[in-house]
Amino acid sequence: MAKLTHILVVPFPAQGHVMPLMEFSNQLLINHGLKVTFVNMESIHNKLVASKLEDHHHKEEKEDSRIHLVSIPERDPDLGKFVEYVSETMSLHLEKLIKKFNESDDEKIDFIIVDAFVANVFEVAKKFGINGAAFFPTSLGYLALMLYFSNLIEAGDIDEKGNPLKDEDIKLPLGMPANSTIDLIWALWDEPNMQKGMLALAFNVNKAAKTAKWILSNSPYELEPASHDLIPNILTVGPLLPRERLGLPKGQLMPEDSSCLTWLCQQPAKSVIYVAFGSTTCFTHSQFNELVHGLELVNGPLLWVVRAGLTDEVTTPYLDGFKNRMVQRGKIVDWAPQYRVLAHPSIACFITHCGWNSTMEGLSNGVPLLCWPYFGDQVHTENYICDNVKVGLRFKKDENGIITRSEIQTKIQELLGDEGIRSRANKLKDVIKTSTSEGGSSSKNIEDFINCIKL
Repeated sequence: MAKLTHILVVPFPAQGHVMPLMEFSNQLLINHGLKVTFVNMESIHNKLVASKLEDHHHKEEKEDSRIHLVSIPERDPDLGKFVEYVSETMSLHLEKLIKKFNESDDEKIDFIIVDAFVANVFEVAKKFGINGAAFFPTSLGYLALMLYFSNLIEAGDIDEKGNPLKDEDIKLPLGMPANSTIDLIWALWDEPNMQKGMLALAFNVNKAAKTAKWILSNSPYELEPASHDLIPNILTVGPLLPRERLGLPKGQLMPEDSSCLTWLCQQPAKSVIYVAFGSTTCFTHSQFNELVHGLELVNGPLLWVVRAGLTDEVTTPYLDGFKNRMVQRGKIVDWAPQYRVLAHPSIACFITHCGWNSTMEGLSNGVPLLCWPYFGDQVHTENYICDNVKVGLRFKKDENGIITRSEIQTKIQELLGDEGIRSRANKLKDVIKTSTSEGGSSSKNIEDFINCIKL
């Protein structure tokens, strides 16, 4: 039997990075007959394995031997020390792993796909003469912005340490959403170690662009052509939406509560307000209180994902009261099978943190969006949604930086009554579907990529 092309895949250790790379890995297996070793920190690895076992509890299916989940030791939880972890600990263990695989001709690593935020890994691959591609999980626009780093310094928008020098929109090439220097990923933190860690991620992305043979983007060309044309060696392969495949991991790090799908089937078409803020958003006491009361003011059924850590409080008594009052017209879950939720005909709109995966899942189903970004690329995505493609609305904060309950009620009502936004969202749904269908731009790029690495 001929040796299968063996790909080593290394994501950044976070839900929004692991999921699309796992989906891409599954496509390499199912559609193209490649073998994948997927490497994670131990805690992420254990969650992936647990998720896989949970699926098998319901669906007895033989595990696909072509995907191998591997763990490496944990990093220090301090993001400021992340650079040190990538350049030393992660690199050391990956070097040992590659050496072990390369002892066997059948297991030898042929190619590496690395999240652009951990670009130092390419230096390990280079020692073994292994070519690689960088993977960027968010929008083309945000990638172009990060690669525009040196231009921002020259323009006086930021200094060489990434500190913002102006509180105004950055002048970007035509077609890219405007961005303020205070919204850049490294500028949103007061704590020096966090700033250092975030800035290091930006430098890593620039390093990845210079080192990798290609940059794979989790976005379709048709959504961001202007940004696409600014990025060298770019291959758009997205959106990489989660699909359930028996015997293969989905890339979800938290258990999904599928009971909400049964509940959705009991609701009228286009009636449910879906609310989910991703895996990292954390609200203050006052903001969470306004959110709860704002959602209670809205008429109609509500599905809300309230995971552990969504608020900085230990207990939320008013949330418990809200749950009791919402029994007749709403449902609250810890985590949802989001793509299946957004594909359900009962969904009317999506209140989102504007993570790129959530944005793509919403747009792929023609769902209007209400934007509530938390940090970094999410702010950029909000601008893209509201100002470029005009398929959603943004909330306005009061003088204390709070989105009030009345603002929440008003914007939901405004969005639900805007047929123009719904029409544009449905058109984008068709564009995305075409890009990922046979012969579409993303589908063709994946084919070309596979043909190149098989040579």
